[in-house]
Amino acid sequence: MFPLIIETAIPFDELEGIRKKSGAGVGLTLLGTIERSGITLSRVLVEGSPEEIERFMEKLRLARAGG
Repeated sequence: MFPLIIETAIPFDELEGIRKKSGAGVGLTLLGTIERSGITLSRVLVEGSPEEIERFMEKLRLARAGG
């Protein structure tokens, strides 16, 4: 398993939906939240193979870009 920690303003339940739609074999774990410049960010652990993490991250980028 390859771990990656991301900080994002995307709600955790929305991340789970993107993970399901992507079909990526990754696990998501909410580590907590932090506030930066008045914005609440979720710290999320993404675990999986590098290829599966890349698949998830690509779908995440497309989802946030409106694609």
